[in-house]
Amino acid sequence: MTGRSIIESYSRKPRLKYILDGKDVTKCVDVPSSSSSFSFHQLFISAFLPQGFPHSVTDDYLEYQMYDTLQALASSLTGALATEAVLTSAGVGNKDATALAATITWLLKDGCGMIGRIIFSYAKGTELDAESKKWRLVADLLNDIAFFIDLLSPLFSFLFLPLACLSSLLRCIVGVAGGATRTSIVQHQARRGNLADVAAKDGSQETLVNVFALLLSLVLLPTVSGKRTVIWCLFGLFTAVHLFANYRAVRSLRFDVFNRNRAAIVMRHYLSTGSILPISLANEREPLVKKLMGSPRFGCSRHDIDKSSRGTRVIEKDQFVVSLEEKKESIAMRSGSTPIDQLHAVFDLVAAKFKNQGKTKDQWEDFLSKVRSQGYNVDVNYLCFDEWEWEEN
Repeated sequence: MTGRSIIESYSRKPRLKYILDGKDVTKCVDVPSSSSSFSFHQLFISAFLPQGFPHSVTDDYLEYQMYDTLQALASSLTGALATEAVLTSAGVGNKDATALAATITWLLKDGCGMIGRIIFSYAKGTELDAESKKWRLVADLLNDIAFFIDLLSPLFSFLFLPLACLSSLLRCIVGVAGGATRTSIVQHQARRGNLADVAAKDGSQETLVNVFALLLSLVLLPTVSGKRTVIWCLFGLFTAVHLFANYRAVRSLRFDVFNRNRAAIVMRHYLSTGSILPISLANEREPLVKKLMGSPRFGCSRHDIDKSSRGTRVIEKDQFVVSLEEKKESIAMRSGSTPIDQLHAVFDLVAAKFKNQGKTKDQWEDFLSKVRSQGYNVDVNYLCFDEWEWEEN
């Protein structure tokens, strides 16, 4: 019997080729040297990148992580400058300052931050998945503002307590928004459901950057300490790098799940041309701040629609009711409706407002088929529907 040629790969890279004759390995034809010798490149990949990289993550992973690393470095260096300013304002090195006064100030500062964290989570928590790009940018902008306040504190030492409380409040909002959006981004990038691995390696990358920033700070701080002009110039430089890198990082993301802006972009393009924008183009055209749909109420009470429907155009389907009341569009969902039903309702709302209206039933089936073929995930969405549902007895 003729032996079979076996080629083994690791992470889709050929590592071993041999001949299998029956149950015996008769001849090793090729054993690449990389499989048997130590490689710093392989060690780095194993330590800091998810297993199976690049096949186990999305195509935007590497570009995003490169910019995310740059912004983390800039933020860490700015943080070192701000820390010195805060400690100086708190009385470190001042013989008249007391430990009790500094402790009370620190407790009040942390308390303000905790309260702010709770309020922000209540007010904006549901938006963090849907608008993760926007809130990722906002978080880093607030972080830079907090550093700016910290650097101001030595100049206004008599206002140290309110400045410290404001800085802590902003930084706690940053913690909520930054942490939540990071989770959303990691979930998007974990192609194999390897959320924990991607998150852990992201943490390792950030730790490595922080260690490098720590070493730079040990050289930088003794050099610039007390030189206010130099410190402010460095703050401006680091902040500019930080914001630029963050903008490029969020712009590199290519989400395949619809939020309101991406849905509006793709639906309007389809209604205008009959084709579906690729995921990359839809994400490029997505505004980070502007709301393309305005502020319609999704998942509202049907009673609110029924009592104000006189003179208002209403679209009623089995699973939803759409109200086109001017400046107050609403969608009410039937109990048991699915994310696809929600997307259908939004499509009908957009189509009804579009200048070239057609047979929305035929359009919807065609639209759904085409977005699936383009790779969009329609089984979940970030359209921010509220929890109201209705059913008939």
